[in-house]
Amino acid sequence: MKSLNQKHQSLSNSIEKLGRQQFIIFTLLLITAGCYGWLKISQSDSDTWDETIIKLPNSEQLQLKIDAQVTHKTDIDQQLNDNLDDIIDDQAMQIKLSGLTRNVTVTREPTPEELSNFYTQYKAQYRQLSTFHFTQYLFPTIKYGGQAVNMAHQMLNTAPEKRAKASDRVSLNTLEVDRLYGAGFSKKLEGLVLQDSQKLPCWTKPITSKIGAHLICFKQVSLGSIPKLDSIKPQLINHWRHETLKQQSIKK
Repeated sequence: MKSLNQKHQSLSNSIEKLGRQQFIIFTLLLITAGCYGWLKISQSDSDTWDETIIKLPNSEQLQLKIDAQVTHKTDIDQQLNDNLDDIIDDQAMQIKLSGLTRNVTVTREPTPEELSNFYTQYKAQYRQLSTFHFTQYLFPTIKYGGQAVNMAHQMLNTAPEKRAKASDRVSLNTLEVDRLYGAGFSKKLEGLVLQDSQKLPCWTKPITSKIGAHLICFKQVSLGSIPKLDSIKPQLINHWRHETLKQQSIKK
């Protein structure tokens, strides 16, 4: 009798244990089904969001938008530059003359003839801001080393239809040119333009800068005016004294 009770108790325990396991399995199934349903709903919402809300522009549309913004900014910058040219011209001139005359000790004034001759020789240095619009082939020294000029000559001797595409057109004034390519590069550009007063040179002979060798095709140039002698006479006299002192030092 006792053995029968033990078996009955063992069977009851087994049934109870099996019930708990089934409950746990059922609960896990419910949780799994719930998670799966939530993921499907989220995926559906995400697909709807991507298709109906996020409309990314293609690369062409994006480039057009960027170009429009750059063009608008360039127009504004050009308007500001036009208004500030006179101020910048005066500041640049004063800085240049300050450097020239800082250590001048010659007090003699030049004769009218000496001053006139000096003005003729150096008047180009007093030219106001010029503006250059050009495209170019640039051969950087950092890439081509001592062969930069030779590479420029090779490009110049290549048939136009076989050349690589030139750079986009740029518009720079005298100060911007010298800031980008080194002091005096703007004078080289002015010299190229002044070689032919009838037409602008396109694909010039190679010229060099602190960056490398350049082939230039001018599209438009506005050369700055040269002040008359009387308007810069005090500065010109100091400049003459500076050059006179320098020549005297060389002779000693």
